[in-house]
Amino acid sequence: MANRTLRFLTFYFRVLAITCSAQKRATQGLLSAYLAMVLGDMMLQMWHYLNRGWQLNDFHLRRQQHYTGFVRILDAMNVAYLITHMVMVLQALLFRNRERLLLSQLPDMSSKRISLTTLRIHLIVDCSVTTSALFMGLFNSLQVSQMIANIRYLFSTQAVRGRCLQVAMLVMRLDAQQLQLQDELTEGRRCSLELRATYAHIVRLSRQISGIYGLSVLMLNVLCIGDFIMVCYAYIVLWEISDSNLTWLLVWQGLYVLLPTMMKIWILCAASERCAKHSAQLQQLLNAAYQQTRMRTGLNMRSTRTQTNEFAVQIMQNPVQFDICGIYYLNLQSLAGMFLFIVESLVIFLQFIALDRQ
Repeated sequence: MANRTLRFLTFYFRVLAITCSAQKRATQGLLSAYLAMVLGDMMLQMWHYLNRGWQLNDFHLRRQQHYTGFVRILDAMNVAYLITHMVMVLQALLFRNRERLLLSQLPDMSSKRISLTTLRIHLIVDCSVTTSALFMGLFNSLQVSQMIANIRYLFSTQAVRGRCLQVAMLVMRLDAQQLQLQDELTEGRRCSLELRATYAHIVRLSRQISGIYGLSVLMLNVLCIGDFIMVCYAYIVLWEISDSNLTWLLVWQGLYVLLPTMMKIWILCAASERCAKHSAQLQQLLNAAYQQTRMRTGLNMRSTRTQTNEFAVQIMQNPVQFDICGIYYLNLQSLAGMFLFIVESLVIFLQFIALDRQ
């Protein structure tokens, strides 16, 4: 079951053009060609957008004057998603060998230490929401002749949000390797020097994950905040100030924007938080293992104590954390900070509405 989930996610990420790494050179070459075609199409979209100004999407809502501001913001968000997707495609092409080497050093998803329940529930919800959004977009396309534009929008948004699942899956696999290290430390199957080398390797892999995917995750978090601002503008400003009725398409687009994005970011932050906690628990297990060895042998060997202290210092100085471009760490605190910023934005919007009514 885990292998099927891994194969499905790998195929999903490849279709979205956010990865082109593969063990076989021929497969990687075909994926690189596919990503190059996707990148060319996105550059063509940007060229058309720059020539046409604020008209990336020719919504029929432009005919209504009170929707002009919302359409401009929506266009800006679409361009931001397009640019972020372009960055991810470029990263996938440039870092494909580094990504292939990274994946080869991580345990597979079949490990019993990896819990995929939350990930599978999210995939079910995401597929349901995306399918509904696709049908809504196609229905709207038949009315305003915007099928290609809506499909491109869904493609870019799904690709950008899929980066969270991709990084979360890597973090889960790295966490499984860290749990295996804890078991080896508790059972005393390896010497201290070997355990220290394994831990240093885990820390190095975590920094590689941060280096390869940090920029795109940062851009995704910024887009998530922008999505909330866009939805707040649509549901608060347009509704309260202009007294206009929003269509079901706008309501469903708001749910499509908020629900899957927040679920993906929560999964990523929770996985990173859990991995960081296991790194902190490793130091406690190290001290417990030393005390157990001392009680079993009845000796207080100076060399063993020195190695234990050095290992503890190594864990303290090099914890397993995932930093985003050196700005912040991926954990639940960063997720809470995003919610706090969103609440502050809502307060500002409500204050503007109160001033307008006065």
